[in-house]
Amino acid sequence: MPAGNVLPDLYYIRDRYWLSISLLRHLVRIYTDYSGSLRLTSQLYLVRQHYILPGGTSVAYSKSAVLHQHNMSTLRTSFAKHRKPCDLPTTESTKSFWHKDPSALLLGHRSTRDLPKTADVVVIGSGITGTSVAHHLLTGGESDQKIDLVLLEAREACWGATGRNGGHCQPVFFEHPHDPSIGHFELKNFETLQSLIDEKDIDCEFVTQPGVRSVFSRGHLDQAEQAVHVVQKNAPELASRMRLVTDRDELSGLRVPTALGAIVTNIAARMWPYKFVARILEDLITSTKLNGTFNLQTLTPVTELASEVHRDQDFVLVKTERGTIKAKKVVLATNAYTSHLLPQMSDLIVPCRGQMSALKPFPSVSGEDRLRTSFGFSGDGLDDYLIQRPNESGAHLMFGGGRQHGPSLGITNDNQLDQKTASYLRGRLVDVLNLPEGGEKTSWTEMDATHEWTGIMGYSRDERPWIGALPAELSPSLPPGSTYLAAGFTGHGMPNTWLCGKAAAVMAKESLEGANVDEASVIASRETGLPEAYKISKKRIDAAMELEDVEAKGWAETDRGARAKRPFTSGFA
Repeated sequence: MPAGNVLPDLYYIRDRYWLSISLLRHLVRIYTDYSGSLRLTSQLYLVRQHYILPGGTSVAYSKSAVLHQHNMSTLRTSFAKHRKPCDLPTTESTKSFWHKDPSALLLGHRSTRDLPKTADVVVIGSGITGTSVAHHLLTGGESDQKIDLVLLEAREACWGATGRNGGHCQPVFFEHPHDPSIGHFELKNFETLQSLIDEKDIDCEFVTQPGVRSVFSRGHLDQAEQAVHVVQKNAPELASRMRLVTDRDELSGLRVPTALGAIVTNIAARMWPYKFVARILEDLITSTKLNGTFNLQTLTPVTELASEVHRDQDFVLVKTERGTIKAKKVVLATNAYTSHLLPQMSDLIVPCRGQMSALKPFPSVSGEDRLRTSFGFSGDGLDDYLIQRPNESGAHLMFGGGRQHGPSLGITNDNQLDQKTASYLRGRLVDVLNLPEGGEKTSWTEMDATHEWTGIMGYSRDERPWIGALPAELSPSLPPGSTYLAAGFTGHGMPNTWLCGKAAAVMAKESLEGANVDEASVIASRETGLPEAYKISKKRIDAAMELEDVEAKGWAETDRGARAKRPFTSGFA
């Protein structure tokens, strides 16, 4: 092997050992981001692995893992501790289907020409979480506490993950089978959204339907069976809402004939997420019956949080290029971008770029043959999701995922598409739904896409959202009890965010009225059912940091996907 700089060695390894480009990117990223702290050399340990090469040929070859003079866990620990805070959202972004009919009131909206100098509460982020915070602080009946609230958004309102997601809302009762409180919370969140949409008659294509989570690997099927068994034991009331299907004929009837099994849940929905959020924000702007004042400032990225003491009272200084707001309380609904303002969160919430498509359906999934459920597709390296819009509105197949085919973890820009992922999304449904338009199984048939876009999710290190007041470990420069967080939804925001936002709002409001952090947390739990597992604490932070880094877990999943025998896998390096 050539000696010297590690980068030539990496390319040598790629050429010599058929190293996948995705794995090479990880190695190069480790080198370029952390070489200063790790002082990587050309020493490489070659770990024998069994892989599936292009063309389906099964051979043994070497996968390289860059190590210093320590083991892989040392490497993970080293680069986890040195993860960089994320960037601000990019100014430009790919064009989401959900933004094709934007609210005229919200585009470029600034309630006042200049930023207010002060506010009781500043909320950062105008997706569904931040909108929920504002809604619950300013509505809900008469209150002696009148709140001056400013909502700041780096781009247009609801232009981040909520306006870029899959339009899929499904409580998942089997993801955390040993903690039924999470399933109950997601169910309550779903029912609360449904009631609010009905109450306000919001035109956002909200339609309830069953959800089908299909699995395509034996390992995932075993996990599904175990999870269902645990839920049946721990929470039979939740278990009654789902069933595991492995019968081949029934799987075909569910439109997933190539799956090994599926968990069918009797409660899920499809919706137009931007239209829901837009309506709530429009009502806040136009209402004359708020418990205070609402000021929305779009195109105003927050660059820094600092503290100030004035007349023995602590304030948070919310700094932007347009000026600074002195706030009593701040709520961050910043999800993937949280570490830009809270660098200590860099290891706990990691950005992850997802990709979506709006596909014109083939005749076999049109009209009376349209899909009657929402879908998730899980397997080795596989995490895709699908809904179908109403027939009268084009019946687009809203399909997302394909992260095993392009870079995703650690990426904060949604102004680019990954073309390999785009091709996968255009063609994968022909195979997974076994559509007759596919013709010969050796060929690749793609649907036409009307829109293709990306969005940035926030992946939590322990796979649960982070909700509550920030302890000193995460905000050493900010006053205790001044700053609240609701973020880290790991691509599963729709069944969580509305009530997580309410919980953060309750905590901030109770704190304004004199409650301490613990008292406010108890009240928020009582009003929302917020799981204890979602709450921020030093104990949880320490436990999370003992877990594997988010990117390391994603790397392992990508490797598993590279080895899986799926028809399209061999089409990518």
